[in-house]
Amino acid sequence: MKLTGPQYKQLQDALIAAFPSQQKLAQFVQFRLEKNLNAIAMGDDLQEIVFKLIQTAQAEGWVDNLIAGARESTPGNPALFVFAQEFNLATSMPSQLSGRGALEKIIKKTNSFLNVNSWREKLGQIEAQVCRIEIIKKNNHKEFGTGFLVAPNVVITNYHVIEAVDLGQAVPDHVILRFDYKQLADGKVVNKGKEYHLEDNWLIDKSPYVENQLPTPDELDYALLRVDGVPGEEPIGNNPDPEAAKREWIKLPTEPYYQFFPDTPLLIVQHPNAQPLKLAFDTEAIIDINENGTIVRYKTNTEPGSSGSPCFDINWNLVALHHSGDPDWNPTYNAGSPFSAICSRLEKQGLLADLRRGEAMW
Repeated sequence: MKLTGPQYKQLQDALIAAFPSQQKLAQFVQFRLEKNLNAIAMGDDLQEIVFKLIQTAQAEGWVDNLIAGARESTPGNPALFVFAQEFNLATSMPSQLSGRGALEKIIKKTNSFLNVNSWREKLGQIEAQVCRIEIIKKNNHKEFGTGFLVAPNVVITNYHVIEAVDLGQAVPDHVILRFDYKQLADGKVVNKGKEYHLEDNWLIDKSPYVENQLPTPDELDYALLRVDGVPGEEPIGNNPDPEAAKREWIKLPTEPYYQFFPDTPLLIVQHPNAQPLKLAFDTEAIIDINENGTIVRYKTNTEPGSSGSPCFDINWNLVALHHSGDPDWNPTYNAGSPFSAICSRLEKQGLLADLRRGEAMW
């Protein structure tokens, strides 16, 4: 990776914003990159030190690791988020959202008081909470899906993503929940991610799927998975720094019902075709919700591997769990289970209060 002159300046400013003291920068370099800042860059002020750090990283060929590590250390930093997007090291956004002005223009179509930096900061936090699910079946066929943390050690995804394990066609040990996967545009893997596996008692709850337009309130196509470990309480990546940012999890909605207005935005953070995280965005996405509130239809794009992705409104409120496109309705439409319906069922199962408590579920 070779930086241009303007990119040097942009990265320098972003790193100074993320690590505003020499001590914090030195800790980051030691903990994330296993390097000694004093041996790399000495200077009279932080600006000079950061410039020399970038210069050395560029010359020695680890500037991509520098960017990826900084992103993991400060996932909500909007300046680093914007810079990392240029190298596919942050959640990929549609081209019409890549510029600040364009993003403001699109967001203000539905919410004129939304703060763009806060919006990006929230996306940076969500990015660390979504994982790629990898399943190797007994016939050696590999399947992929998406999932996300809803408690320190609980991931939710579609039941159909994990169905092969539930039916004995794959063993739990052959399921990988991969967070923080980073890959450059040229295919070079910068960070293979942090792998978690399933607990022995891995299935907390399941709700099957049906292939019709009117599932019952017990047919919502979700599964709650108990993770071996507590990724939500641990630092992002493999950071030994006890003060590093924790991964945390996506909070379940507290409102009893979310109203899906037609032609309003829907955002989906996903691993389409097993690729690094991407954001799909449509400002006039919502089509309708079925008569018993168990399926919402929308136009936001997805691909195979996106099943189990979180769906958000424009303000990053979790509103649905993506599960499919439905060719019986229209092959251009996608569909998901509203979280109001999922939460109602979780309450009936006696699980909702425990999930909202924000503690590990053993």
